[in-house]
Amino acid sequence: MSRTVRIAAGLAGIALIAWADRSLSDAIPLALLYLLPMTLISTVLRRWQIPILGLLCSSVAEYADGYVWSARQGIARDSLYFFAYTAAGLYVHEVLSRRQAGMQHMVELEVEIEARRTVEEQLRLVVANSSIAIITADESGTILQTNEAAERMYVGELAEAAPSLRGQSLDVFLPSLARVQIGRSGWERLRTMMQCQGQRSNQEPFLADVWMSSYETTRGVRLTAMIVDSSLDVREREEASLEQMLAGSRLALGALSHEIRNICAAIAVVEQNLRLRYRTDDSPVDFEALNQLVNALERLASVELSMAKRQQTRLRLDTFLRELRIIFASSLREHNIRLDWRVRDDLPEVWADSQSLLQVFLNLLRNSERALQDRHDAVLTIETSVQEAATLVMVSDNGPGVVRPELLFRPFGGVERISGLGLYLSRAMMRGFHGDLRHETAEDGACFAVELVNAQVRG
Repeated sequence: MSRTVRIAAGLAGIALIAWADRSLSDAIPLALLYLLPMTLISTVLRRWQIPILGLLCSSVAEYADGYVWSARQGIARDSLYFFAYTAAGLYVHEVLSRRQAGMQHMVELEVEIEARRTVEEQLRLVVANSSIAIITADESGTILQTNEAAERMYVGELAEAAPSLRGQSLDVFLPSLARVQIGRSGWERLRTMMQCQGQRSNQEPFLADVWMSSYETTRGVRLTAMIVDSSLDVREREEASLEQMLAGSRLALGALSHEIRNICAAIAVVEQNLRLRYRTDDSPVDFEALNQLVNALERLASVELSMAKRQQTRLRLDTFLRELRIIFASSLREHNIRLDWRVRDDLPEVWADSQSLLQVFLNLLRNSERALQDRHDAVLTIETSVQEAATLVMVSDNGPGVVRPELLFRPFGGVERISGLGLYLSRAMMRGFHGDLRHETAEDGACFAVELVNAQVRG
């Protein structure tokens, strides 16, 4: 019903009630009936207009009834009419206004809820299809939500047999992240990044970059973490560093070889002069020149190891080898090489330069990788043994082995599988911090021993 129709119907009702009240006179008082058109018209009036309508109804009711008006009775009766009509109109107006406001609020809530559902659905799709592993855990460290990337990162190669991350503790996946006490006061709004070691379902470690944040919900504090496996990046960075070092060393040794060739040419000239003067005894100058050239060759040869020395420090070998496994595990898996890990957990500290030692092991592992690339049962073994003064790390494989071991540590030795400088520089770096690298005889494949001086021996 439109506003105009309601007002017209209400006014017609007032007129009809007034006519009936006038006709019946004192027989039946009809003043109460004016409440009906009053409430009808109040539904379309503004709040300030309702008292005016109440005054109109009061005047009409006083005019139409059969009571004699007097100041004593009329004022009281008209006041009662006015307040009754006005109160009824205001009540109906407020009820309808609140109802309309409530309906409008419900509509707005529905729109907002629908918008939130749309946003949540989009976020859910983004998280589910993200290439970055995302997990959510509660304050006790139990994993509540994961995406497909997180499950793939956890199960690794065991996609069918491995259990799901959901419902498990963070300790089985990211032990360092499990130690973050988000339930502790002051940790409710944690925003930070960390690099830590993770663990797959097959106990294989990996290096993880973790961006995490904590927040409060109605069900407690939650921790959300975005995880990226950075093992491959570390391996590629270290391999690039190794290649750069080898390239620089090739240039240096090339220049050294050039100088040696020049000196050798000069020796040849001196030797020819000696031949021409063979029958004379007056040749001290030539002999002196020959002696100086030989000394120059010795000085050039002495440069062999001095350039490889680097600052050595106390190094926790067990931690270093775990990090090495993280760096190279994915590469071995890509080449279908099984890793036989025989590393003790109680290894002592050793004297070494971490960066140089990493280059040495990377070179050995890459050589083994190349040697095993055609074998279907390829196995790489890393084994440790602790002696009184040194710790040995044995790197062996079941490849074809080394044909001529005597050429292994010569620069540009030309041995198959060997680049010509890798082992030569690796041994130079090991000797730079009083260690050693040597080839060991093996029944099957190749075996290299990395010898490191125990820290307590020199401490």
